[in-house]
Amino acid sequence: MIRYVDSKRNFQNMNKDKRFYPSNYTKEDIEKEFLKRRINMGNYFGFDAYKMFMPDERDANEYLLRNGGKIGSYFALTADYCEANPLGYSDIKEDILLISEKVKGVVAGYPVADCPVIVISDLKKKVSAISHCSAKLIDAKLPMMIADSLKDFCNSADEDLFVYVSACAGEGYIYQNYPLWITDKELWSEAITFSDEVFKINMRKALLKEFIERNIKTSQIYFNLADTITDDEHYSNFASSPKGLNIKEKSGRQFIGAFYEDKNKVLVKK
Repeated sequence: MIRYVDSKRNFQNMNKDKRFYPSNYTKEDIEKEFLKRRINMGNYFGFDAYKMFMPDERDANEYLLRNGGKIGSYFALTADYCEANPLGYSDIKEDILLISEKVKGVVAGYPVADCPVIVISDLKKKVSAISHCSAKLIDAKLPMMIADSLKDFCNSADEDLFVYVSACAGEGYIYQNYPLWITDKELWSEAITFSDEVFKINMRKALLKEFIERNIKTSQIYFNLADTITDDEHYSNFASSPKGLNIKEKSGRQFIGAFYEDKNKVLVKK
């Protein structure tokens, strides 16, 4: 069974960026503290804290920078690969990670603040594809490509897919000017509104339109409606920024992802 993970602020910041640790912490201090947080989170949700992986999205980033390359690459986590990388967090350049019931307790996800993590699962074949999708990556159609990766990897049928969209920024996500990263104005025609002299970005509306275009029905999509900007339990770039709400305690990253449950693993709390 697929289980979704959202650390929120419960386990503190969930990456190794030194900005989010005390200024006197060495690199070794950060490594130790981050591992401790991973173990606490793993014990809580019931996964192996040493088997956490994330896609680096180097292919997508190169594509967005117009340096060539192809967005939408994927990498499947196997038992052999996980055994060869016993500490997790290996160097994976691809944009999308695939997990399955064959690698129970192995987590694929991403440390995020306001961007959604999208998990698309083939409910029949019990394979899931996971990636982080910023507004720029939504515009570049990466969410569609997450579904495409399952079609390519295990010939998934559209009707067997289920989409989970994590907590993300709500309509309080604003730009002072019309975003320069938009290449598909039709996609954002109802997802961006102009009022009070600002442009309000609704990523969920754009995502829904994109998934429907990809032949995924609304009944196959679940949105976690938590707004990272206003929800006290989540970190938020916009809420913590001096140009946003300037709420310092909202500075950090929650880890959001998924894993296939190992029923032999004892949970601290369901």
